[in-house]
Amino acid sequence: MGNIVLRSRALANMSDVEFEEDVDIIEEDDLFDEPLEGEETPHENHLVSILRQLISSGEIQILNNENFPTMSLPVIKKRPNLEQLKKSAFYQSIKQASGYGADASSPSEKFSVLNMLAQRQSGLGAKGGPFIQSDKCKINNLFLPNRTERHIVNCNSKVFCGTFSRDGSQFISASQDNKIRIFDATSSQYRQVNQIEAKNVSWSVLDIDFSPDEEHFVYSTWADALFVSRMRNMESDDIHCLFLRPHCPKFGVFTVAYSNCGKQILAGANDGCLYTYDLVANRRVLMVPVAQEKHDVNAVGFLDESSNIFFSGTDNGLIRVWDQRCLNEANPESAGALIGHFDGITYIDSRNDGRYIISNSKDQSIKLWDLRVFSPADAESKIKNQVGFGHWDYRWDDVPRKFYNPVKPIDGDTSVMTYRGHRVQKSLIRAKFSPAATTGQRYIYTGCGTGRLIIYDALTGKIVQAIESHRDTVRDVAWHPHRPEVLTCSWDFHVNLQTYRSAENIKKKTCPYASRTRRMADSDDESENDSPPLRRSRRIAELRRAQANDE
Repeated sequence: MGNIVLRSRALANMSDVEFEEDVDIIEEDDLFDEPLEGEETPHENHLVSILRQLISSGEIQILNNENFPTMSLPVIKKRPNLEQLKKSAFYQSIKQASGYGADASSPSEKFSVLNMLAQRQSGLGAKGGPFIQSDKCKINNLFLPNRTERHIVNCNSKVFCGTFSRDGSQFISASQDNKIRIFDATSSQYRQVNQIEAKNVSWSVLDIDFSPDEEHFVYSTWADALFVSRMRNMESDDIHCLFLRPHCPKFGVFTVAYSNCGKQILAGANDGCLYTYDLVANRRVLMVPVAQEKHDVNAVGFLDESSNIFFSGTDNGLIRVWDQRCLNEANPESAGALIGHFDGITYIDSRNDGRYIISNSKDQSIKLWDLRVFSPADAESKIKNQVGFGHWDYRWDDVPRKFYNPVKPIDGDTSVMTYRGHRVQKSLIRAKFSPAATTGQRYIYTGCGTGRLIIYDALTGKIVQAIESHRDTVRDVAWHPHRPEVLTCSWDFHVNLQTYRSAENIKKKTCPYASRTRRMADSDDESENDSPPLRRSRRIAELRRAQANDE
């Protein structure tokens, strides 16, 4: 099993991997789907149960993780149902933005870049001149990230979140060691330019976001406040507390988001409430109960640049859409609800077009939603009998197989499309749209409980890339706005850079002779020869020596 390191906290105070809740006693049947080989005493079984909980929660760690088995992706028996998707405006819009036009051509149709170049040079292109944006996206999509380039961050604790600034010039990450690291992202070198010690952190920094002007950032943790700092600060004393004044004694904020105007911060917490903090008035201006039974609010965000419409996702699998122009604490009614997930929401991302969002869920699926089509009003009353929350714990239990291949959708499901093939375990894993500038938002990418980066084709529902990059859960992912690079934040203590490399270059990179050649090369030699070393035959050498003597 390897060398085991115990954390400082005692077993009696063992906390939840993300939510810091005391672990209930779990029977053996709830922990194992199959009986252990051989007969064991009840004491041994109980010990195994405790060890499994400790390893899953991070209370103990296996140091020699080189022999960790790679988790496989789930087997999805049904093909994606594209019927509703192909009828949607989303399908036509993404096709056009990714260079396939709004005609009947298939988005999987092969094309030749040489033909596109020849047509452009001949003036036969779509506009009779340079490539338009959709043509550029069409070509860029041939070079999706497909391999791990290197580590960007190598720390001694789990990395929980990371995101790019809007212009892609900066990248910020937060980890369980209370360190907030800021990087220069203007090039692929990702040079660290600042490191800030976060204050008042309990368990970990849970979420982080840039301000629109990219001069500040906000982070959340297990505390009754949000924390804002300037990007160039060097001291913890420069971090300002924004108190939310909750009514819950044990309070944690799982998700934060700046408004697009930069004047408000939206937050979701474990007390089932959604909070709005006004930075101009310097006070909390809104506290809205989102879930009647105080389910965790795991995801919040704004729909578009206006910041008038925002959304929330909770642990009961329900997504609510809110209009702050007609919202107050005395009348906290949402504009509508979206029902379709069998379990809790972990993340929501907006296409920023005022209409479409995607949601990642503990039911092991990503759903695409059209906010012009809400679920029926009576569907919400039936959700309790259909949603699977409470029957398993995604932090350490095995995923119920029914989630991967459900028999039928939930009553009132109005989602446009469902994407399956990744694992959502241990933490609130994020899923996002790919950048509009370089891909036309053709793809949906997500972290995975198997340690992979998963990239779905939004138009076909198929996985186009599944990069094995980490030895533990990939919790957050960030695609650079202008380069084919994805940074993955993982619980294996790393932030990795995923880039594109051609099949030929990958083969050269992994050539078994490559490392040997580098070791044999002279240190003064600047070139690295990746070809295998020459093998000299003793028989041929002796024959040539004999011929030379005869002459």
